[in-house]
Amino acid sequence: MGRLQSSIGLITGTDIVGTVDQLIAISAQPRDRLLARTSEIEGQQQELASLTASVIGVQLAGNALGTDALFTSKSATSSNDSALSAATGDNAVAGQYTVRTLQTAATHSVQSIQSFAARDTALGLAGSITVKPDGFVDQAVSLSDLNDGLGVEAGSIRLTDRSGATADVDLSTSRTIDDVLQAINDADVEIRATTRDGKIRLIDESGATSSNLKLEQLGIAETAADLGLWGIDVASSVADGNAINLPTGVTSLRGPALSQLNGRNGLGALTTLDLQLSDGSTAGVDLSGTGSLSEIIDEINASGLDLIARINDAGNGLRIRDVSGGSGSFTITSADNTASSLGFSGAIDGDIAVGADLNLQTVTTETALADLNQGTGPTTGSFTIQDSNGDTAAVNLTVDEIDTVGELIDRINALDVNVTAGINDAGDGIKITDNAGGTSLLSITDSGTGTVAADLGISGTVASGVTSVSGSQSTSISIDADDTLDDIVTKINAEGRYGTASVVAGDNGTFQLQIRANQGGDVGRLAISSSADLDLNLRTISRGQDAVITISSDGGNERFLTSTDGVFEDSITGLNLTAKAITTEPVSITVEDNPDAVVGAINTFVDQYNLLVDRINETTFFNAETSEVGLLFGSSETLRIQSGYSRLLSGRTSSSGSVRSLAQIGVRLDENGKLQVDTTKLRDSLASDSAGVAKFFNNVDSETEVNNGFVGQLDRLADRLAGDENSVLLGRTQTLATQVERNNERVETLNLRLDAERERLLAQFYSTEEAIAKIQSNQAAIDSISFISLNSNDS
Repeated sequence: MGRLQSSIGLITGTDIVGTVDQLIAISAQPRDRLLARTSEIEGQQQELASLTASVIGVQLAGNALGTDALFTSKSATSSNDSALSAATGDNAVAGQYTVRTLQTAATHSVQSIQSFAARDTALGLAGSITVKPDGFVDQAVSLSDLNDGLGVEAGSIRLTDRSGATADVDLSTSRTIDDVLQAINDADVEIRATTRDGKIRLIDESGATSSNLKLEQLGIAETAADLGLWGIDVASSVADGNAINLPTGVTSLRGPALSQLNGRNGLGALTTLDLQLSDGSTAGVDLSGTGSLSEIIDEINASGLDLIARINDAGNGLRIRDVSGGSGSFTITSADNTASSLGFSGAIDGDIAVGADLNLQTVTTETALADLNQGTGPTTGSFTIQDSNGDTAAVNLTVDEIDTVGELIDRINALDVNVTAGINDAGDGIKITDNAGGTSLLSITDSGTGTVAADLGISGTVASGVTSVSGSQSTSISIDADDTLDDIVTKINAEGRYGTASVVAGDNGTFQLQIRANQGGDVGRLAISSSADLDLNLRTISRGQDAVITISSDGGNERFLTSTDGVFEDSITGLNLTAKAITTEPVSITVEDNPDAVVGAINTFVDQYNLLVDRINETTFFNAETSEVGLLFGSSETLRIQSGYSRLLSGRTSSSGSVRSLAQIGVRLDENGKLQVDTTKLRDSLASDSAGVAKFFNNVDSETEVNNGFVGQLDRLADRLAGDENSVLLGRTQTLATQVERNNERVETLNLRLDAERERLLAQFYSTEEAIAKIQSNQAAIDSISFISLNSNDS
């Protein structure tokens, strides 16, 4: 039967639990002393961890002084930071630099001029939108690439037309031949500049003969000679300069040659282009001597008609605008194929004629596969080709080590299938033609999860009756009559190869289509055009272009730098420049020694050391009045930290340099053991002997590569004190951890003993209560016994 127990003895009234607790507390004193000691040790562990972190903080701050670049660092100041900010790299060179911001970076964006009342209503338009990442016919040769890479020296020239009028022309900002020609054509003389056969041609349009047609060099620069125009002084209305040396692979001074168009098949023999404007005026423009589209544009604009000829918005053909203001028809024709070869056909609907894509060849056998698809290239992997006989073979770019388009074509032509590979007719991809003549269909399939064939635009099975497949760099999106503006956006974004589409809401509540390139800068430029039957009238609102600056030093030659995002890292000057705006005035960049970097690094080191001193003081204090001490009072570890740093910071190095102690440069210990910096003395030391200061901190042995300077000694001291191998603080921390572990084990044992003793005492007290209860019960029984009285009469 169970026993009911109470904390208070029912018989004696004794506080049994309280009495036992007091007895156990007396027995637990050894355990409690052990717990207190463990708590003290854990406090020491925390303090040691804090000291370790402080020592490492001093070490890291010291290591920041361990590079020679710090002591040779420079600062850069821009005279117009809002237009061009400047910062120095590791190898910045002191000096004065002149920078001109010629062009800021931009992301290509195209918007429809046609606007629509709603974005979710069928537009009733059908046709296609084509997006190409290349094929631009307005790419000009940089002047810096001419003359075997010597470029064109910046300078000014003087022009004299045959009437005797003169004009000085500054060509220092010109980057291309087109820039040079524009500057000449804008001059206040009757001279028109164009090109022919790799030369600059000057044409006098004054109609006078009183003077020679002249071009003279101004100053000591050789600009005219570099442009092939030195010494022109002729009694003629036309003067050709000397041929200019073009870079390897370039065939025209002004963009691609006509022979590179139509997939490099050329435009054929051009003759006369017949123009009739809406006001009835006409002209026949002789194009027989032209070699590039730029020269064709020059001749059309010189026709005397009220028109403007230029490269179209897509950058892949011509655009001619009738500005005569007449009410008649605007036509562009020719007696032969000249007009159609240039992308025009007969009567023009409206006053703007946009020529067709002239298909500049952009892919050759030398083209790297990695350069395709706007630099993303095809993925690595393999694909199979099955000819119409059913024979199959595979190409693996990695296994076959294929890097160029030519290598890929050669590999396909070597396969055991009856096909022929080559550059397609448009000159922008690979064409594969089936020669087997079988009953099956030519099929090209990617293997596994690869997308090589898809990336090249050649995957799939041809339709019945078709014998070839042609890959292309361009993408075409088909538009149906029931498509809304939102539908068009969805289609373009689903393809997503080069650009992202969106709907732009106008202030008048109408909506327009916008396509923005996925990449910024010149590499992200896109040729975006719509078919003639798709009335969107796409217009370039920002052309993908790189930022362009020029930089020169000490009056030297200018160098052109380009950047896709406006940030330039110039390895020659060591400057990092950010172009923010175009300026009419040059920006001056001053680069000079930067002692602030060294002063700042030394102050950081001093601050970190003084924090370590504070930490030591907080853990080793002694209060004589209260006899209170810090957790690490008297510890050998803190004494070793103090003595180690004291010797190093107040001592002298064995360096053979001019600076051998911190005190020499204004850094010394004060009466409280903290470091103080005399900034004036430190700056004076850096100004007078920067090399000596640098050697004091970093004196690296050329053979052992050991830094025997202050930084090296400081680093090794920190490793001895707080390193992860046999260091003072680590060793002490591990010893304390072992003590804590042992103490915890002893505490656990003592707790088991105390629990047993408690149970024993409680049992004894309760047994005593039971015994007393029994005694009292017996006594009560005894007390209840009555004496029997005997009657005397009975005796």
